[in-house]
Amino acid sequence: MSNIREQELITVRNGRDVSFFDLYSIDQLTLTDIETIYDIARKFREHKTFKFSLNKGCSQVNVFFENSTRTQASFDLAAKNLSMDTVSVGSSSSVGKGENYLDTVQTLDAYNVKTLVIRSKEAGVAEVLSRHVKASILNAGDWWHEHPTQALLDGLTMLDYFKSKNLKGKTITIVGDILHSRVFWSLVRLCKKLGATVRVASPETFLPVHAEKFGMEIYDNVEDAIKDADVVYALRVQEERGSNGFIPSLREYSKMFGISRARLDLAKPDAILMHPGPVIRDIDVHSALSAVDSQSHILQQVENGLAVRKTLLWLLSHRYDGQEKTFTRK
Repeated sequence: MSNIREQELITVRNGRDVSFFDLYSIDQLTLTDIETIYDIARKFREHKTFKFSLNKGCSQVNVFFENSTRTQASFDLAAKNLSMDTVSVGSSSSVGKGENYLDTVQTLDAYNVKTLVIRSKEAGVAEVLSRHVKASILNAGDWWHEHPTQALLDGLTMLDYFKSKNLKGKTITIVGDILHSRVFWSLVRLCKKLGATVRVASPETFLPVHAEKFGMEIYDNVEDAIKDADVVYALRVQEERGSNGFIPSLREYSKMFGISRARLDLAKPDAILMHPGPVIRDIDVHSALSAVDSQSHILQQVENGLAVRKTLLWLLSHRYDGQEKTFTRK
């Protein structure tokens, strides 16, 4: 049975590789890359947590310098589902003793691991480190910058729901703390690549300077932004990054921008509700719209996250094109 399932995946992959060796930004992806990732992820999802031997003999290190539940757990499970050996390091590593990120990651790379999954409190860390290690680096979130695998799982969730290969003609309304959200900056890049119209509803203090230059429609009234939307995507207030100092209070924010049943009903009748997690109930999303609500796709996002991350680990650990990553030791 294992060989049959693995052969199914190999058939779907059919010798395809992605154009990148590390993933630190959605900007790296071509439409062909996205299609390849999604085709394989759908097949992985069919088999749920079945353990494959596709990456047997390969190792992965999860390097998380920030708290995480979904991302760290799914990368760890994804690697183990592929028969990889995994190790996790974080704030208790030698970085806490004064060692810099580069020396830490090059030390881990010297163990000949295949993949390094990195979450950092500074923007751009994954991209910089990718230039100096042989292992493939996957960005699991770098401060306010990007979170590419989250955007990929979100895109898969939307495309599968709409049974489409793109988001042309679809309106995605993103509500919440835009300024401090790395999820947002990857998501908007992906939505634009897939042809969607992106609306943003946020307190003015949560908008970056010149936000309109990113090709988004900006609203200060959340009801107007949600009206006739195909997807309502809620973001949480990033309190750990000081964002509660940008609004009068969480209660006031919830009153003005929290997604309630009445607000969601302004979207199209078949619209879906999404959230990257963790959901702060009755702040970002009202409790009446829990994860098990018929319009909520929050748990589907989580399931798709495992499939997408398994796909990326397989594609980056075993290439068919014979190309090798170039890097410098510094």
